Amino acid sequence: MRRGLLYMLLAAVIHYFAGGYGAPIFLLPLPAPVMPLLTQYLTPLLFLGGLGLTIYGFFLKVKS
Repeated sequence: MRRGLLYMLLAAVIHYFAGGYGAPIFLLPLPAPVMPLLTQYLTPLLFLGGLGLTIYGFFLKVKS
């Protein structure tokens, strides 16, 4: 269950910074452009995978 929550947090942080939301004016921008594939498909997929692991862990905990 913890691993699923960690994956969800990781996906949220990657999506936040890769989408350009966390780039303050005083910091340098990312040196290479981020592919839209990452922000549109891969980070939501990682988030949903983490959500699935969390739900599976919750059901295993309730079952035992």
